[in-house]
Order: sequence, then C-alpha cells, then structure tokens
Amino acid sequence: MGSTTTQKKGPGRAADGRRPAKKAVASRTVARRRAAAKVTSEAAAVAAEPVRRDVGRLEYLDPHELVIDPFNHRKKRRSGDDTRPDRKLVASVKAMGVQVPLLVRPQADGATLGVIWGQRRLGAALLAAAEAKAKKQPYTLVPCLVRDDLTGADDEALVASMVENVHRVAASERDDVEALTQLALMDLDDGKRERHAKALGYRPAEIRMANRAAKLSDEDLSSVIAATFDLVEAADYAEVSDVPGALDALSRAKELDREQGKRRGHWAHALQRLRQAKADAAKRGTAESELTAAGVRVVAYRYSWTYGDARPLTDLRTALDNPITAEHHAADCPGHAAALHPETHEPVYLCLAWQKHRHQLSTQAAPAGNGQTVDRAAEAAKRRRTIAYNKAWRAAREVRFAFITELCGRKSASDAAWTVVLSLISGVGYVYSHFAGRHRTDLTARFLGVPDPQAERGSSDPFGPLIARTGKARRWRLLLAHTAAAIESEVMHDHAWRSPGDELRSWLRFLATEGYTLSDIEQEMCCGMSETAPASAPTAEETAAGS
Repeated sequence: MGSTTTQKKGPGRAADGRRPAKKAVASRTVARRRAAAKVTSEAAAVAAEPVRRDVGRLEYLDPHELVIDPFNHRKKRRSGDDTRPDRKLVASVKAMGVQVPLLVRPQADGATLGVIWGQRRLGAALLAAAEAKAKKQPYTLVPCLVRDDLTGADDEALVASMVENVHRVAASERDDVEALTQLALMDLDDGKRERHAKALGYRPAEIRMANRAAKLSDEDLSSVIAATFDLVEAADYAEVSDVPGALDALSRAKELDREQGKRRGHWAHALQRLRQAKADAAKRGTAESELTAAGVRVVAYRYSWTYGDARPLTDLRTALDNPITAEHHAADCPGHAAALHPETHEPVYLCLAWQKHRHQLSTQAAPAGNGQTVDRAAEAAKRRRTIAYNKAWRAAREVRFAFITELCGRKSASDAAWTVVLSLISGVGYVYSHFAGRHRTDLTARFLGVPDPQAERGSSDPFGPLIARTGKARRWRLLLAHTAAAIESEVMHDHAWRSPGDELRSWLRFLATEGYTLSDIEQEMCCGMSETAPASAPTAEETAAGS
C-alpha cells in the first residue's frame, strides 16, 4: 500500500491547499462590502421614519367652563393689557367662531380645564357667546386640544405657553393690505364679500379700497396705521400723500369728527383742500416747466407792481404807444420774464426793467412811486386773503355738492326740506326766476346722480322720462334737487362769500340741520362776518408771492 502525502492547509488556501486566484478574492470582498452597505442603508431608513408627537385630543368645549391656567405666560397688566381681544379678533370669532384650537390641561381640582394658550381667543368667544345669548341665539363651542400629559407638569405648561407667544410673529401691514387687495379682486357676490369683511374685522368699503391703500410706501402705511386710519381713510391719504402736511391735516380732521360726533364731515373738507393743493401744485409745475422749456425766466409773483423795476406787459406800451405782446417782448427785450399767478397759475408776462429798456407806462396803469402813502403789507394781505377765500369757497362747494347728492337720495324728506322747497317755488324772490331763465339742468342732474339730459340734445321737458319712472314716494327728490340747484347757482356762486346774504345763511343752516359739516369759511359766513374779517394764515407759497 503506497503512502500518501497530506499537505497542510494554510491561511488563504483552498481545500486542496492551493492559493485562490486574486480575481476570486476581489469578487468576494466587493460582495461582502455591498451586503454591509445594504444593512447600513436599511438601518438608516428605519431610523429616519417620522415619529408622532402627541399634541392632545381635539374636543369642542363650552367657553364658560374654561379657566385661565395659572401658568399661562400672558398676564393682565395695569397698563398695556394684551390679554383682551381686539376689535378684529372679536369680529372674526363672531362671524366664524374660533378657528385655531386652544391648548388646555386638567387643573388641580381634577374637574376644570385651564387654558395654556389661546386666552385672547377665549375672551373673544365669551363676548360672542354673551351677544348670542342676549339675542336668544345659540353660541359656538370652542375647539380645544386637551393635554392630559401636562397634568401637574407646571414647567412644561409654562414653556408651552411661552413658545406659543414668543415665537409668534404677526403679519405685517403690507401683508394684510395685499391680501385684502386680492380678496377685493375676486368675483364674489355682495353677501359673501360682506361675510368675509365681518370675519376679518373690516367694513366691505375698506376691502374695496385696499388696492388704493396698497399704493402707500411701507413707511406711509405704518404712519396711517399708527394714526388709527381705517383702510378707506388710508386710501384717501394715498391720493394726497405727496402734499406736505397731509397726514397732520387729516389726523386733525379725524380728531374733530370724533370729538363732534361727525362721521366724515371735517375729513371730507380737509381731503378736498388737499386735493385742491395737489391739483394746484401740478398745474404750477406744468406751467413752470413749459416756461422754462421756452426759455422764459420765472420770477416770484408780487401782489403790487407799482414799486420796483418790474412791470406786467399789460401795464406797458412801446414808444409809439402800442401794446407789447409776450411774443414780441420775448424776441426783442432781455428783460422778458413771467410770474405765475398764485390762484390761476397762469403766467403774467413782465419786463424786469421797463424803464431801462425804454418802455412806456400805459395811461391806465397805476403810476410808479406816485408819492402816496400805501401800506404795501396791508395791500398784499388783502389780496392774499381774497385768493385764499376764493380757494376755500370752491373747495367747500365740492364737499357740499356731495352732501346734497346724498341728501337727495334719502328715503324720505324732512319737514325742513319740504319748507325749503315750497318756500322757493312759491316765493317771489329773484332766485327761482333767475335760475328758471337760465334753463340749466346740469346741477339738478348731478344732485340726482343721473346724466345731464341737456348734454346732448335740448328738450322742453328734460326730466320728463325720469319723472315718469320715479315712484310717488320718491318724487320729492326731484323737487329738492331742483331747489338745491337753483340756490347753488344763484346764491352760492364764486363770489358769494364777499357779501353773504340771508339766503346764503339760511341755506347753509338748513344743510347743517340735515347733517352737513360746515367748513371754516362756511361757518364764518353763517356768523354774518363780512369781507373785512381778518385774513386766514397764508401758505408758504402765498407769503413768498406777497413780497
């Protein structure tokens, strides 16, 4: 029997003792690494799965059965109490109920639940419930997250309350206005729009005006919010925000309305004056630009040209006593210039050195330095006052017209209104006869809120179709509009403030009894003050013009 030699198996050798090929070893190594990576990946996937953090069970509870948890972070203070719900929150809860659940936990007595956060929402819910009960209507339960795990865990309750209050950031004014603008642009029926407005604590008119308020800069928007303007008032301010002093003027008007119980009386007058100032500034700017572009020097306006070297061309003549036109003067005289009239902003063409350039003074012009003692300051003040009163009277008219239009749209006429109508029509004074002879229909149409029937074609019965379709209960409106048109045309004309008569005073007093807020100049006229009344304070522009 032959002997067999057995070879020892060493490390890294096959069963037959031979070493494996290098390629096979590398293959098994890669396989082991892949298997290990797969196990690691599966373990990581298991570890990354989301976990649930219990925030409590949702229950709908009676707000009267809840108390404020002693560890609620928000406390009532002597000043700056922020535990009370604001007007908009109360309005929202009344309209929609509490939308964000309160966080509550069992109290030490084991019977009641205490509010950890949501104290202001609870206050709003209680106010809404009280109003509903007063109307004998059902009130709404409050959604709550009940945290049984916080029973006795005062530290956890306090931290939860602080987290809710500290990390909450209110939306900016810009966010609110832009969101309301989006809402205003949506195609919604009036009922739905009003419901949304109530839920948000706004009036429907405010939502409609949000797009105009959105034109304000962030700084101006913050200013009007600080001034407690609503969105309608903010939209008004946006229209005149570039007028110096506009915010202060409107703030004063708002305060006067609040003090006197007026709705928007002083506000309407202040706004109209600011609109007038803006229109004046735009007109003046346009006129200055056109003159500058034409190469004409623009100088300050003076209320008296009898002193100094400058004179309007209307006061001057050529050596041959011919009028001097602006075109010829601009071409021939180096002293050509213009001053803008402070009321009309029309150019008054001048020669800045009429004697030097050998112009002659017209025989109709006031002589230069005639030796008479003239109080130049008093003369300038008188002319300045006239311009200021003309502007104030015209500005008040626009507000008055708007009120008359609203008055003619009311459900019924007052006894005072009937007295005014019948007295005018049955009287023998000049007002009605003069107005009838003018055949004017534009003011009557404006006060009725309809197009002027005479605008396109004449008619002997211009309001006939309107009368035919107006019900008996509303026909008084046409009479009042017609009466108002007659008085405004014949009594309240541009220069009526210079010599106010009984008809003017009676008309303004009647409007005041109907709810109209008299402007400053209208109040002055009602007091019987004449044109010799002290002048109102001039504007900066008028002061410069008076030099």
